[in-house]
Amino acid sequence: METAKEYQISSSVNDRFLEVVVTGNAIDSEFEKMMNEVDSILKANRAKKAIFDIRAIGGRLPHTELYRFVRNHPSIIYEIPSAIVDIPKNDHYKIASKYAGLSWEWFTDIDTARDWLMSK
Repeated sequence: METAKEYQISSSVNDRFLEVVVTGNAIDSEFEKMMNEVDSILKANRAKKAIFDIRAIGGRLPHTELYRFVRNHPSIIYEIPSAIVDIPKNDHYKIASKYAGLSWEWFTDIDTARDWLMSK
């Protein structure tokens, strides 16, 4: 019997990019499953740009594990212009993503993220 996922993903195409909203908890092996699902959504939509709204994720991969994960998990998300929208108290993920070599831009306001992505 399969257990229920601890996270939920919804997506929509707005203007010229894909918006992905993730809620719930994505820790340990759930994080990898979630990333695989996000990759599938990006590929299915042939996304060239994306916004990831992760403000409602409770449990998540520790920011200290981000570098290891990025280096060991190939993903289309690393190859396209991406904006991450998160809450201010999680700004340590912004720093960790830069150290991991990701070119994502980090925002706390979704409209600012949309404006930035439209300019790319």
